[in-house]
Amino acid sequence: MIESYVHYQLTENVEVLRLLDFETKYFEALWEIPEGIVYNSYIVWSGNRAVLVDTWRIGYGDKLVELLDKIGVLDKLTHIITHHVEPDHSGALIELIKARPEITILGHPLAGKLIESQYGIRVNFKPVRDGESVEIDNLHFSFYHTPWLHWPETIVSYLQNNRVLFTCDVFGSYGVYREKLLSALNSEERARYFKLTRKYFANVIGHYRGFVLKSLSKLLELVERSEYVAPAHGLVLEKSDALYIAELYEKWAKSAGSRILIVYDSMYGFIEKFINNLVKSLESSGYSVSTYAFTWNKRSLISEIIGDAIEAGVLIIGVSTYENKIFPIIDYMTKLLVHKVGCKKTIIVGAYGWSGTTAELKNTLENLGCSEVYYYEATPSRVLGVIRDVERVIR
Repeated sequence: MIESYVHYQLTENVEVLRLLDFETKYFEALWEIPEGIVYNSYIVWSGNRAVLVDTWRIGYGDKLVELLDKIGVLDKLTHIITHHVEPDHSGALIELIKARPEITILGHPLAGKLIESQYGIRVNFKPVRDGESVEIDNLHFSFYHTPWLHWPETIVSYLQNNRVLFTCDVFGSYGVYREKLLSALNSEERARYFKLTRKYFANVIGHYRGFVLKSLSKLLELVERSEYVAPAHGLVLEKSDALYIAELYEKWAKSAGSRILIVYDSMYGFIEKFINNLVKSLESSGYSVSTYAFTWNKRSLISEIIGDAIEAGVLIIGVSTYENKIFPIIDYMTKLLVHKVGCKKTIIVGAYGWSGTTAELKNTLENLGCSEVYYYEATPSRVLGVIRDVERVIR
């Protein structure tokens, strides 16, 4: 059930306890993650007593309790900080409360009721206000509300003693890593890491881009005070890397860029032939183009499309008619793109099937609030003309 875990010393009294998860293939039962994911739980010591910062994914609670007991932490735990109650971070609470029923849980004022309703357990819960400082023995924690990043009760916490900022999903990434710090990766590995961070941002937080911008100044101020930023997914960040990712967050939250993103289906090759010609023409004109296909022998990962779309300025959709309706995957993909990354300048290229109902996709986008939507029918006799039309709209 569990691939393995890693256990590291981060500072004199902060330890990283990381679950390496290759088993989850679809994060949130939606996003394809062949790269896997990790769940970071942090142990903070105060003399011979300990605070646990977040837990592991639901289903791994027994393993976490067993491990905490094995390394001599379980009977020293007095508090658990839960940054939000999604079960990939709070999922071991049932087993931990069973093992340590007297333990105190700290979280957003909404978190207590969520824990009780989600897991059916009563807990010794202490709510924390935005900006509140809490002393646990000789540890000094400050708590800050960052709503909708990406649940309503999301918070971050700052450990003043060691200048560690615990951020849960904020600044997280996909991928499985045994290294402690992002700075341990080489340049190629770092490039991959930032791409997976973008994918994670778009998939998980993308819908709440406006809330990212609202919380960004608060997060930047906290990062500036920190030596380490410790998310619940991915690697621990030193200040410089955290500041860089914060810059990326601002860019991604605005969901804009120069890239052209093309998503298309092609049952029998008609749309694909047109798209291939269009890509050649666009690239010869100097445009950066990313292409994703759903065909008889290719199927792109939806999570990768969403991740790439956050930096696209123009969306081109190639769509077939299927049973007198919009091709189902394209219909789903289009709505999901708007939901996660917002409206782009969008060009739809339809292929005639039983009827010209692919034009309905333009109405779908306009009903979702998108204003710059163009539609063309790519009949065999109009291929070059449609390519010229598309390029004129892009310019």
